Amino acid sequence: MLAGILIWQFDNLSGRGLFKNESIATEESSTRSWNEAVNTEISSDVLEQLQEESDSATYELQVNRLKNLITALDVHEKFKQEVERLIKEGHSLPDVLIAYEFLYQSYGRMQDLEPLIKQKEDGKEWDAVFTDYNRKHETYVPRSFDSEYLEGLLKTPGVTPDDIMLADRLSFVTDTEVKDILEDRLESDKSWKQIAVELNVLNGSSSLPRVQITEEELAAFSTDTFTEDNVAEAFVLAQKLAETPESVVELMQAGKSEEAIMAASYSHKYSS
Repeated sequence: MLAGILIWQFDNLSGRGLFKNESIATEESSTRSWNEAVNTEISSDVLEQLQEESDSATYELQVNRLKNLITALDVHEKFKQEVERLIKEGHSLPDVLIAYEFLYQSYGRMQDLEPLIKQKEDGKEWDAVFTDYNRKHETYVPRSFDSEYLEGLLKTPGVTPDDIMLADRLSFVTDTEVKDILEDRLESDKSWKQIAVELNVLNGSSSLPRVQITEEELAAFSTDTFTEDNVAEAFVLAQKLAETPESVVELMQAGKSEEAIMAASYSHKYSS
């Protein structure tokens, strides 16, 4: 706790696991991974297809939505080409963007993108698609490292707590050893974005975002049936979706699942 503010980290709400309840105070960090310029230029084939499928007003909106996603999620050229391939093959742009952002936030992989879109095209609603994905992919739990090993890592020049947590996150979704990921980063001086691309993981952020919640907010939103952990989960989800914490808390208190809230938010963002 720092001056009455709790710092909750994405994917590690309880504070358990990786650092065994040790408190690490850090500044809120950006999800952008490094200073590589993002290429937002859309291929002429994709532009022509979008133009054929839209009137003039909708066309401009669709192009802007695609460019905004590329910029906001720091989409690597490899993944941008996959997005363009899916659009050229006739998949709707809103479906491609919704599936991409969901997988980005879930640390999903490029090969998961098309199957999600096809499930939607086969008649599933997005909340059901997301629920099915989450059911098939084990929920990430930060591992508990041996204290001596962890201390050694933290003393390694160039290794930060975020580096260890990012390596653990990528290890979890790719079955790659944490030490191999960290060695690759240190020996090659690669960015986390480059490492994520090589592992086909859409999210190549260089740090794990934090959400600041005051004690007053925890007290105001928690109830006998909606715990402080539930409040923290709502605030984390709200930041991921760029929604207000109050609106997400209200939806969760009403019994809406995270998948349903994400589906509604992404559909409004990319389909309305």
